[in-house]
Amino acid sequence: MITNPFHILIIFLGIIAFSLYLTGKYSIAKKISPILIILFLSAAASNLGIITTDNPFYNELTGYAVPFAVILILFHVKLADLKNAGVTMLAAFGIASIGSVVGCIAGGIILSSEFNEILSNEGWKLVGPYIGTYIGGSLNFFSLWTGLEINNANLFAAANAVDNLTLMPVFLIWILAPNYLMKFYKPGKFWKQKELDAVDHSEKITELKILHLAALTFWALLIMFLSSWIKQQFIAPLFPNLPTILITTTLALIFAQFKFIQNLQGANDLGNFAFYLFFAAVGALMDIIKAIELAPVLFMFVLIVIVSQVSFALVIGKLAKLDLRIIAVASVAAKAGPSSVAAITSAKDWNDLALPGIAAGLLGYAVGNYIGFGGAYLLKLIIG
Repeated sequence: MITNPFHILIIFLGIIAFSLYLTGKYSIAKKISPILIILFLSAAASNLGIITTDNPFYNELTGYAVPFAVILILFHVKLADLKNAGVTMLAAFGIASIGSVVGCIAGGIILSSEFNEILSNEGWKLVGPYIGTYIGGSLNFFSLWTGLEINNANLFAAANAVDNLTLMPVFLIWILAPNYLMKFYKPGKFWKQKELDAVDHSEKITELKILHLAALTFWALLIMFLSSWIKQQFIAPLFPNLPTILITTTLALIFAQFKFIQNLQGANDLGNFAFYLFFAAVGALMDIIKAIELAPVLFMFVLIVIVSQVSFALVIGKLAKLDLRIIAVASVAAKAGPSSVAAITSAKDWNDLALPGIAAGLLGYAVGNYIGFGGAYLLKLIIG
């Protein structure tokens, strides 16, 4: 059994490279996503006894990888671009986000005893990552999972798998709903969406420059250091339980507004690579059988969330006289982030809504962590 951290890192990098090769070459692997493939392969390596299932290196790796990745991906959020969303899209996004919070809180209350059994009377924590992912996508899910200190690799694997597997049903709902319900949604005059130039959905190859990679790494690590320092010196004496990731998120958003950060290329690639290391480490800590056993209750929870969010968006959107197309795009942006907006706008030929939807998705990146923490602690207050 391999226990040396350096040797384990080599295996992790091999797993990541192989997973990305599979998703790049085979369409079925791409649909599964590299995240789940990495989790499965690293879990298989540890469960088969190739690498150790318990090593301090795993916790150290996840502790650095998540804030590093979050910072780099948040560097894409330019608050000035949010004006492209328009009042109508922002209203629809707000409705979808509120629906997500309502659904997660309701699911947390209904399944509180099951969640407390899984997490030793800290089941309220589980709603945080799901609120985050249903407001800004997976970035917030990973941030909140580590920020709330849910130290259960089996639960993470099951929760992440359920989150990924339920993305397609949500997407299909909003693809099909306008076909049957559009006639019931007459947009009000106040909500006329400003038309913007369509965005180019073709994949662009990022030119990676060593100067940019070095600069991005420097600024990300500096923000991580400043976050810990600010927490220790100023925040901890007053709010000792405030997660450091919230400070990290705030600083990253502030830095992201400066041109010298915006001009750096490769932040998304470097951030995703850090996340892949995180998935590999979590997979190594996982017991596959136990992860499978935890999935049913999480499917039940997510079903409650999806029904609540979709129903809330449709009902409130109808009362507010919002265009159903905008409700659909905003809901997809909330669940899956900006990257999935292009998929629905292209599929439905709603190209005029692509840029507003992407801008709304970026807003989800920015606010998802804060709302996720707030929702989790609200549930804690409700259920005691």
